[in-house]
Amino acid sequence: MNIKIYQIALTLLFPIVSIAQTGQFETATDVGQPKMKGSSSYDAASQVYTLKGGGSNIWFNHDEFHFLFKEVEGDFIATANFELVGNEDGNDHRKTGWMLRENTDHDAKSVNTCIHGDGLVVMQWRLMRGAYMRDPEEEVFFPKQYFGESIIQFERKGDYLTMRMAHPGEPLEEVGSAYFPELNKELLLGLYSLAHDPDDIQEVKVWNVRISTPIEPDWHPNRLIKTISHDGVSYGSRVERLNVTTGERKVLLETNEYVTSAAFAGNNHVIFQKGGKSFNIPVDGGKINEIRTATPADMKQSDGVYTYYSRGTNSTNQIWRKKGDEEMQMTHDLEHAWNPYLSPDGKYLAYLAMSNMSNPSKLGSYQKASIKVMPTDGGAPKTVAYIFGGKGSFEKYAWSTDGKSLVFVTYSDRID
Repeated sequence: MNIKIYQIALTLLFPIVSIAQTGQFETATDVGQPKMKGSSSYDAASQVYTLKGGGSNIWFNHDEFHFLFKEVEGDFIATANFELVGNEDGNDHRKTGWMLRENTDHDAKSVNTCIHGDGLVVMQWRLMRGAYMRDPEEEVFFPKQYFGESIIQFERKGDYLTMRMAHPGEPLEEVGSAYFPELNKELLLGLYSLAHDPDDIQEVKVWNVRISTPIEPDWHPNRLIKTISHDGVSYGSRVERLNVTTGERKVLLETNEYVTSAAFAGNNHVIFQKGGKSFNIPVDGGKINEIRTATPADMKQSDGVYTYYSRGTNSTNQIWRKKGDEEMQMTHDLEHAWNPYLSPDGKYLAYLAMSNMSNPSKLGSYQKASIKVMPTDGGAPKTVAYIFGGKGSFEKYAWSTDGKSLVFVTYSDRID
């Protein structure tokens, strides 16, 4: 399964997006002049954000909290893992999540996704500057509760904003969606920490932070709608490594060029394709080099007993396995399952899951998707990554040779 690498004595120089001390964000500030001053930090090695925030509330007509943000324009898909790690004796309504805000004034228009210390999950909003948020007209509650770590996805599509939430390993579920024609096109998007107590500071950790500008898909179930062609167009790419056990992801490369076919070369390097050429990068990121690779042997998805593959039945692709003439369906999901790849020890399958509204006959590009892992001896799939991608994201040799990691590519209209 190892791929041999022959390195050309040429360091590749092509545009890589730099990451500042604030990570993907631009500014950190306290909003509303809270009594206890907050702070933000970013660990570039682990790619984890730590926010400490005081403040009394983000309700009524006066907000107080700590905010780490960037300017965005138009549509976006923002996804991250959130955990409240401050004092457990703090206020039950201490909270964190994604926030979209008109500006940093204390009474600005805003839409907030919230997980609370007591488990409450809600999306809430203020659509008139200086207005009190109305209960229940300007909030959506979710029956699922936060319990120590949650994934929140926040999407803007036109004038609609949608919040989704999942516990680790689960597929995302929609909390709510609402129509917001009053919001500007240019807004502030970021992470926040709120103690809900003017005399307290609460800490949150946020990781696997991904903000993508969605690309219009080239296929739609309503075939009367004309869709676009992506031929000859390049988009921003991220090469990412995932710890299968913990779900922690690390961006190895961010570039405003189209990258595909990321694969492990042993456990120490990742290779990828760009412009018809091959390059490699260390598994922890670093120097990129153009390489020549030996042509790998065909990687059949077989453990010597079973062969694994995806096949559509009733217009939904599922994972199957075959032994001789005997076939067995392994997944029974609502989503399409594509590209199953067997772990080196034969105990697990990793595959790409796409919405059931995506093309059932051809793997699509540029859509909300996920990567799942399931045991080959039976058991439910576990979602290990939530991505924006599809074709080109997850391909052969995605597993490291020690079976501990996966590598894949995610896309965006641009990487800021």
